[in-house]
Amino acid sequence: MKRKNYAILMMLLIVLAMYMATIKMMKTRVIHSPTVTSHFLVDTEVCRMPNVDPFDSSIKSLVKYKNFIKCRGVTPLTFQEGQILRLNMGVINTKYKRQFSYCEYHGINRGNNMDDNKYQYTPHGTIFNKDIVVTEQFIRVKCYDKSHRVIYSNYHAFILQQPTRLQQLKTRFSKHNEENEPRETLNVVMIGVDSVSRLNLIRNMPTTRDYLLRHLGAIELQGYNKVADNTFVNIVPITTGRFVEELPWDEQKRGEPMDKYNFIWKNFSSCGYTTLYAEDYPQTGIFNYLKRGFHVPPADHYYRPFALAVDGDKSVWTTDHHCVGDRFETDMILNYTTEFMKLYNRVPYFGFSFLTRLTHDSISNTASADILYSNMFRDIHNQGLLNNTVLIFFSDHGMRFGAIRKTYIGKLEERLPMMFLVFPKWFYKKYPQITQNLKINQNRLTTPFDIYETLEDILYFTGGVTDDIDVQQRGISLFEEIPVSRTCDHAGILPHWCTCMSQQELSTNDQFYNMSVNYLIDYINQQFVLNNVTDICWPLKLGRTKSVHIIKNNDKLLKFKQSLNDVINRTVSYNEKRVHSTYIFQVAVSLMPGSGEFEAAVRYDETSRNFTMAGDISRINKYGHDSDCVHGSLLRKLCYCK
Repeated sequence: MKRKNYAILMMLLIVLAMYMATIKMMKTRVIHSPTVTSHFLVDTEVCRMPNVDPFDSSIKSLVKYKNFIKCRGVTPLTFQEGQILRLNMGVINTKYKRQFSYCEYHGINRGNNMDDNKYQYTPHGTIFNKDIVVTEQFIRVKCYDKSHRVIYSNYHAFILQQPTRLQQLKTRFSKHNEENEPRETLNVVMIGVDSVSRLNLIRNMPTTRDYLLRHLGAIELQGYNKVADNTFVNIVPITTGRFVEELPWDEQKRGEPMDKYNFIWKNFSSCGYTTLYAEDYPQTGIFNYLKRGFHVPPADHYYRPFALAVDGDKSVWTTDHHCVGDRFETDMILNYTTEFMKLYNRVPYFGFSFLTRLTHDSISNTASADILYSNMFRDIHNQGLLNNTVLIFFSDHGMRFGAIRKTYIGKLEERLPMMFLVFPKWFYKKYPQITQNLKINQNRLTTPFDIYETLEDILYFTGGVTDDIDVQQRGISLFEEIPVSRTCDHAGILPHWCTCMSQQELSTNDQFYNMSVNYLIDYINQQFVLNNVTDICWPLKLGRTKSVHIIKNNDKLLKFKQSLNDVINRTVSYNEKRVHSTYIFQVAVSLMPGSGEFEAAVRYDETSRNFTMAGDISRINKYGHDSDCVHGSLLRKLCYCK
């Protein structure tokens, strides 16, 4: 009997141990995966946006972490402190001993030309062999030994005040206060990171996200949906409140600069705010890739001449062109932005920085940026630089090509970039109604157009909210409550990009399966005819149909399916009194030659029985140099050069 009791006791202990181990394992998993509190990021009658697991098994093999990128350049002989360039005498005395002779810097500037792709060095350099106060905003440094041989090269970017310009801005600001009477004056700093979805941020930048949410009280827009394909066409709505086509900007007029358009930083500048504009990768600049950029610098502090100079000097780059010596290129931009915030802490300012190179082509490189961004946010917070500043940390879209883009989750990620807004803590307390609306809007359908309207509200801040918002309004300030009745159509999101839609795959014997595929291929080939490039682009033919889905608002999918069956089975002519219906199909194909993979939404009109496009065409694999014979973003995605 004792043996039996002993055996039972041992079994109970084993079961208890297994239970405790399971609990421990579950707790461990929670650390690495977000807690799912709802099946939807947005859950309204007209928009249900799926809340998927960032670590879902379907993409597990595609989101493995690589080794963190580390800058392994030589220890620098020069470094910055404010406006002072210091010599690292410890390194000089140990590494170069008696070889070191002197250093010299030359300024880098745009000159008097109107070409956004040009820069020049000042003809006369400044020689120094001790710490020196720099008088140029951008400099190239070279140090020499006693035989006048270069032993060191580096680049430094400084934020230097411009007294005459500051006086002009002071006058503008006084006029702005007198005429518009803003209730608060808030600075704005926008920091954008190319191709980072909300899900990829959760996976690869957990420290940054945690700091934003827990320490800065950030508003995370979980239902933030892009409105177009690539960087340019998503940044224009944020900065102008318009689609590119509405500017209007003619892609074929490649010699036309961007100066005439009313970007948001112009609005702030006209009201007396000092401005900054900085990008890291000059070849792919938002307003420079396949464009002419700006004839006149768009901001008081314009980083582009410096970026061009550094990018052109192969001798200073290390670690796959991510580091300048021992410094991350990303960190150089972030430091430049921080110095801007520090120098102008007591006057109103607007800063726009956008970083591309590290994250554009790799979903896993984002992990290497985590410590860089979290450190910056911690530094500007600890230095009190956010006490009167709105920080907007955002992306343009998720990864647009590659293996993960071919998955369902990757398709969602492409359309749902990260978007965070941080307001001063006093602001949340002083304006409780706005704060409540901001929190509600975290789980409403939002877009780049809403960010533009919010920026306008910050500039002309009244402190009040509107009780009744028109849902037909394309852009709605986040200070207002986004209506629960808002659809993608209201928000200016074409069906191809809308993540409120449910989808159901069609069978291969469905008549719309082949009809929609054939329409898309015909449409693509027609673009070659319309743009007169049939002599240089091969006509495309079907290689493989990957899928055809029917898409519709979640709550209407079942009705939609039934109606579609009616359409398919109907052989008689339509009654004129029948309710007009349209159906949207999302088609994914691989076309030959070139094996280009395309995805597009096409619309079928039940009355006319005609197909039309329902948005852009996505290219979901890289085209490299296949389309170098053509210009324009659409043709470069489609053309396979002869």
